[in-house]
Amino acid sequence: MNMQTAPDQLDPRLRSLLAGVRWRIRAYVWFEGLTLGLIWLGITFWVGLALDYLPVVTGASEMPRAARAILLTIIAGGLGWILYRWALRRALRPLADRSMAVLLERRFGEFSDRLLTAVELTGRSERAEAFDPEMLAQTAREALAEVSRVRPGAVFNYRPLIRHASLAALLALTVALFYMYNQSALAVWANRIYLLRDEPWPRSALIEVVGVELLGPDDAPLAVGETPLIAFRDGRLKVAKGSNLRLKVQALLAAKVVPETCAMHYRTADGDRGRVTMNRVHRSRDEYQQYAFSGKPLHGILTSLDFDVVGYDCRIRDYRIDVVDSPAIVGVELDCEFPAYMVDEKLGAWTPRSIAWTSGAQAPRGTAITLRAQTNKPLRRVVLYNPESQRTTQLDAFDAGNPRQFTFPLGRLDANTTLDVTLCDTDDVITERPYRIFITAVPDEPPRVDVRLKGIGTAVTPDVMIPATGSIRDDYGVAQSWFDVTILRAVVAEHQQKEEPFKREFSLGKQDEVRAVLDFRELRGEANPIHVSPKDKLALTIRATDRYDASSGPNVGSGDRYQLDVVSPETLLTMLEAREIGLRRRLEQIVQEMGQARDFLVRVRSRTPVGGAGSDGAEPGDAPRSNREPGDEPVDAGKAAERRQSLRLLRTQQALQQTRKSTQELLGVAAGFYDVREELINNRVDTEDRKKRLKELIADPLQSIGTTLFPELEQREADLEKLLLDELAAKRYDENSGHELAAAAAAQASEILVALEAILQQMLDLETFNELLDIVRQLIDEQGRVLDETQKSHNRMQRQLLRDLE
Repeated sequence: MNMQTAPDQLDPRLRSLLAGVRWRIRAYVWFEGLTLGLIWLGITFWVGLALDYLPVVTGASEMPRAARAILLTIIAGGLGWILYRWALRRALRPLADRSMAVLLERRFGEFSDRLLTAVELTGRSERAEAFDPEMLAQTAREALAEVSRVRPGAVFNYRPLIRHASLAALLALTVALFYMYNQSALAVWANRIYLLRDEPWPRSALIEVVGVELLGPDDAPLAVGETPLIAFRDGRLKVAKGSNLRLKVQALLAAKVVPETCAMHYRTADGDRGRVTMNRVHRSRDEYQQYAFSGKPLHGILTSLDFDVVGYDCRIRDYRIDVVDSPAIVGVELDCEFPAYMVDEKLGAWTPRSIAWTSGAQAPRGTAITLRAQTNKPLRRVVLYNPESQRTTQLDAFDAGNPRQFTFPLGRLDANTTLDVTLCDTDDVITERPYRIFITAVPDEPPRVDVRLKGIGTAVTPDVMIPATGSIRDDYGVAQSWFDVTILRAVVAEHQQKEEPFKREFSLGKQDEVRAVLDFRELRGEANPIHVSPKDKLALTIRATDRYDASSGPNVGSGDRYQLDVVSPETLLTMLEAREIGLRRRLEQIVQEMGQARDFLVRVRSRTPVGGAGSDGAEPGDAPRSNREPGDEPVDAGKAAERRQSLRLLRTQQALQQTRKSTQELLGVAAGFYDVREELINNRVDTEDRKKRLKELIADPLQSIGTTLFPELEQREADLEKLLLDELAAKRYDENSGHELAAAAAAQASEILVALEAILQQMLDLETFNELLDIVRQLIDEQGRVLDETQKSHNRMQRQLLRDLE
């Protein structure tokens, strides 16, 4: 048997067939992997775009960079896994000839395992030794005969590949269309997702936060100027706790969409969350539409909060309002330099000093004041507003060593000063309510002139001495004091007058007391004589000036204005005598009233019979006839005793009231006589005899009676009244009680009446003396008229004689 060996190498045509299947498999794998990768990229493109852009459409913000980085990682990881799983791992796997032969055998049954047998036994002598070589060669030839009818591409199922490719193409087409439609949006998305850039998506609406307005409390005074607007710095802002804020937002009118409203989404430090609507506050202005909100949580804000603002598709986020303590003034001092006229270096009075400001702070007008204020926080700015002058001053520079203090010179205090102080600290926090500083300017009062004319009535003689007594006082000293006199001359008649003013200075005594006299007799002897005549009038006022040295000049104080008529000595004497007659009549009335008081006391001391019919014929149980009043009706013994006791008390009280009244009237009569005497002396119409009589025989005795006898009588009557009141309250109706007190009071009243009658007799003698003086004055006047007529007749006779001689 002729043994043949198996072929060492596979036929090149079969090898080419197997190689064709191999590269087609690898191409299929790569194409499928790439299409799946494209599908992944396409899907993640649209999903990522939706995740990043759709929130923008609804008013939210874009995905943050971290989220986009995670998404990019997922995209890259998914793509890598797809390429590895569906392409790289499969494409790099070795594809043996046997595997290719098996694949072809399964697809093409015509080979009937010939191709596989040829591939497995060719070149493998150790395996082929068991088979007939001729048979193996025949098998290879038969397999080779089928090669021409084999299409390697028919091995593959192209439907999955077509689906993947179609889907990838579709996704690529959508991306291409998106690029053609909105290239800029594709570029933005590519930059954001693949390059992780923070480039924002274009918005249809464009909004921005302008800042917050500090509204101030509802009961605060009007704000200085416009409502202050505080801008955010890097999305941060600090405000004072409890502030009332108004958030301001504006939208660009040139944008595609102008939102009808905006929304504020907030989160407080306490964990509260919420959403509020911001409405348009007014019409569009310039290029922006304004929006505002001032309700909760911005009204009376107490805790810090973070917020975002959404307007249509535009969202601005990560804004924060921090709540801190408000800057406040904790102390104010006033550095005062008082006017020079007030300063007393010897006594150390009104020297420069610092005083603590309080709500009722006062300072003398003209004081130079510098305000120094201490605050609880370092300051950046201070605004001082004067409501009266409507002037605003801003302080920006502070002591580097003490930024919690500021000074402000107020200048001279000429009027009440009000300052509304608004503080801005280094946190840019502004005081919600201005701190009001009010300083009262105390005007320098004019001297207080408490001076009266002593011993001067409404009429004076041409030789009068006008004495002034009292005091002139001023807080900082009197500079000058004088008599301010105006003479109203009777030129033709009394209703035709002219004024001649003049003044005479005088000095003050110790403790600013006034003891000054204006002597018209001395005025006639001066270089520029001043004289007055009967029918003239004097208008006199005491005036004084202080040491006030302001531009308006010193203050002038004035006393009472006195209007005096100038009369002749005879006329003044007549007037004074009429006054004496009036005083005498008042004294006569006092004597009559004191007689009534004595009668009351006499009736109080009267005794009544003990029992049986009275000596006056009264029946038992009736009031004694001496004590009965008209209309009295008999009553029982108890009631009668009570009534009699009540009558005794009433008469005692009547006597006491009359005594008190007469005391004051008597002292007034005494003062009247003293005044008459002073007027006589001051007008130089007095005589020694008359002065002595008025003082020693009338005024002094009246004064002595009023200050000694009357008080003793009043005390006795008061003791009697108290005794009767006590007994009446205790219901003890002893008609003999208080008899000694009543008797002593009646005796005292009688003594007073005797003394007053003696003084009245002196006054009557004086009146008789005055009448004699009137007769003498009439005789002198008549003699003067006779002499005048004689002189006139003599002058006429001389003129007639001269005419006859001519």
